[in-house]
Amino acid sequence: MKNRPENFVPPYPAWELKLPSSTWYVQCQVALQFASGCRDDSLFRLLAEYLSSSEGLMHYERAGHIDVQGAYNDIAIAYWSSEESMSKWLNENSVKLLDSIEGKSGFWYEALAAPRTHFEVSSSTPEADWGIFRHFDICEQRDHAYWGAMRDRISAAEKDGLPGQLQTLQPLPVGERSEKEIPLPGNLCMIRTVQGYSTASPDERNAYQESLRLKYEQGVSYLDANPIQSRCLSARLLCDEQPALGRPDTETIAWFASLADLENWVHHHSTHKAIYASAQQYANRFAPGMHLLLSHEVAIVPQGKGRAVYHGCHPDTGLRPFLK
Repeated sequence: MKNRPENFVPPYPAWELKLPSSTWYVQCQVALQFASGCRDDSLFRLLAEYLSSSEGLMHYERAGHIDVQGAYNDIAIAYWSSEESMSKWLNENSVKLLDSIEGKSGFWYEALAAPRTHFEVSSSTPEADWGIFRHFDICEQRDHAYWGAMRDRISAAEKDGLPGQLQTLQPLPVGERSEKEIPLPGNLCMIRTVQGYSTASPDERNAYQESLRLKYEQGVSYLDANPIQSRCLSARLLCDEQPALGRPDTETIAWFASLADLENWVHHHSTHKAIYASAQQYANRFAPGMHLLLSHEVAIVPQGKGRAVYHGCHPDTGLRPFLK
């Protein structure tokens, strides 16, 4: 049963994609980690060369993140046409890349594949040109601007579907944090949420910087600092390399133990309520001509469709503190 209220009319427009039922969401963060906090562009070029050898690679986007240990994580957020092509690259070329960078940086990846029934996308503007939005036609969205809309857009999640397999969330002792490949628990939930403001009007940019951005960063900081309470295993606040119309300037990629845990933060925690209220005020002020990009992808990863590796990385990297 849908959460959408009867006769509900969204107060502002939003957009999604025209996706065939056979579509899979196949994405992998592939990253180099520099303990010094300074990146090495020559090593990222090497990573890009290895990525370009994948026949099924659709594209990648570069973003950076300084983590809790002060390490710089130089990340290629890569999208593939199929799980098979991504797995082939991870099994073959990532190993070759690792040999090439040994001793120069850490290396990690977090990979996932989800069928059409297990993911949704949304955008505040039809110019979205990032992630999976780059590869499909866009259309106006019906289910948005009410509590529970995110679950309504994921067909397998109706009636409280897609419960998380990970029940207990406790940090592992440092000595037990593996450098071997980690299988992700069933129905782990990934959200990639982006903000693009470089091409918005000065009035819009100022409004974003003065209100919404502060609330947003406070929310991400809460998740990063409180993984047990929020059941958010990892929350990375990233800066993107190529901001442009329809593309992000900043973003967050976060992993929750389940869709229900993401919803719990979204619906009930004060930090997200503040984000939501500020976003609603912003949209009501600038719609329908709003140019600020507020957009996301949410994917719930079935059992056996997610994996991660952290090689030569500090023990607090990504999902490593909680999974083995």
